Amino acid sequence: MKDVSSISTNVSENDVLFMIRPELEILNTVINIGTILHAVRRNAKKYLIFIPGENNDIIGHMLNTNVINNFFIKTLNFDLIPIDIDLLSLERDNTLREIYIENNLSSIDDLACAFVKFENCFGKVKYKYIKGDLAQNFCNSIEQKEKDMNFNNTDELLGMIVLDRSVDFLTLVCSNYTLEGLIDEKIGINLGKVKIKESILKEGMTKEPINSNKSIPYGITTKTNQFYCSFRIMHYLDASRLIINIKDYYKKLASDDKKKNKNMSMSKLSELTKDLNEFITFKDKLIMLENILNFIIKSVQGPNYLNYIEKEQLMLAGDLPKNLYSFYEEHLYEQRDLLTLIKLLVIESITQNGVKDYQKLKREILNIYGYQNIFLFRDLETIGWLKEKVFLNNILNIRKNITELNHNQINEKLGLVNLNFDAQNIQDCSYVFGGYCPLSLRLIEAAVEGRWHKISDTLKKIQGFVAFPQKENFIKEPEKDENIIVIVFLGGITYTEIEGIRYLNRKFNEEYLNKKRDKKMQFIIITTGILNTKKIFGNFGNKESPSFTMKQFRDCLKIK
Repeated sequence: MKDVSSISTNVSENDVLFMIRPELEILNTVINIGTILHAVRRNAKKYLIFIPGENNDIIGHMLNTNVINNFFIKTLNFDLIPIDIDLLSLERDNTLREIYIENNLSSIDDLACAFVKFENCFGKVKYKYIKGDLAQNFCNSIEQKEKDMNFNNTDELLGMIVLDRSVDFLTLVCSNYTLEGLIDEKIGINLGKVKIKESILKEGMTKEPINSNKSIPYGITTKTNQFYCSFRIMHYLDASRLIINIKDYYKKLASDDKKKNKNMSMSKLSELTKDLNEFITFKDKLIMLENILNFIIKSVQGPNYLNYIEKEQLMLAGDLPKNLYSFYEEHLYEQRDLLTLIKLLVIESITQNGVKDYQKLKREILNIYGYQNIFLFRDLETIGWLKEKVFLNNILNIRKNITELNHNQINEKLGLVNLNFDAQNIQDCSYVFGGYCPLSLRLIEAAVEGRWHKISDTLKKIQGFVAFPQKENFIKEPEKDENIIVIVFLGGITYTEIEGIRYLNRKFNEEYLNKKRDKKMQFIIITTGILNTKKIFGNFGNKESPSFTMKQFRDCLKIK
């Protein structure tokens, strides 16, 4: 393989540079263009620059298609990209596969390098909360890099909470309830923008219908759309109700304006006019947000979806739905969306410690949806998301529970299931999943409240390394007036978790305003990439190795 770094920087005007994301579809397009260019410009050098970096699948594909020597290959690794004022990301979509299937930890090292640069700008982290083996490796790497660069910034950040994604895989496959989580799932968010058809976004803004199918960008960050940002952490149904209430309120004002008479005081008239003028300034934004909401709500309606949600909620609460396998059979018989079925199987496997009759279900799925999906099952089994439920005797179960907690025990000990959940009066971050709090959010909340020492026995029985400050009161009652806490997710984070963290940040700062907390806090989220189920499963199962033998194929099927 050739590398640009070993070539003179004098690139001739006849040469061609391709700068692309490491995605097979884009790469194949470049390969086709390269073939045409070779016929037209035989002497031209073709440079292929991957942003944010190459991966094993890309290089393997180039080797298999015998085109790797046609390009000079270079990677351009970005540091953290500021998505929003509280969100920084490496924007690596395939880190789950790289880390937990290929055992490729390059993204962890890249994030550690970027984090040290972040510290050099803002100050060194004083107190660290660490959960997970990769989190320990990440922090060790940071310490080593700080020594290597003679780190001397005297400023300090209050704390850092580092979570290995394997500590809470379950959240990645749960259905989204927050507005922004659903937008990412159903439309897709890229660097703080969504692309949506103009006819959908601007419906009702003009008297004439908009027939354009052109997709236009819609900014959803703090700087580009503060109006939207006041809604994004909300449950999507609450956001819809609030929009309707706002519209009704201003309709009433407009009605009052038409009925104004001599009896209305000048001060009342002035106040009414001010309110109506204010409404005019954000009316279009309100309509566009309502159109987006209506678009995504259509996709989460209907008996099949509600039936699915019922099964998911019961399993998150620790129960096994009585008619779950009838639901699977109906799903298979009607050949509904495969991803929906796989997600529910993963939720069952994680919450119930395996899937009953897993091998039978797997065979049926392969028969109906195609044997190419065997690679998807291979990856999901490797990462530990799918397995057969094994019924052990009581003695073995007791021994296992001494060293590791199951889903129900974690629910109970950390209070993940909120039986008193009230959608109209949200007081807990469990609202993000309709009454179930992601383990990741509960750990963040406990850290900021200085409670990890109280739950240390539970933390030790959850998979992975754990460490935290001995004197947690420094986190709970900091000395500075305003304090930054960095929250790091290794392996990726979902927008539902991001909005849950923003909710916690708002909650803690409201406690400050109400004199229940002495100091203000600002959370900054740093991650390897922002994930949704389409991105996750898009990186699973489609990496067919040429060395995949018949024996390995038989092993995947477990044919005896």
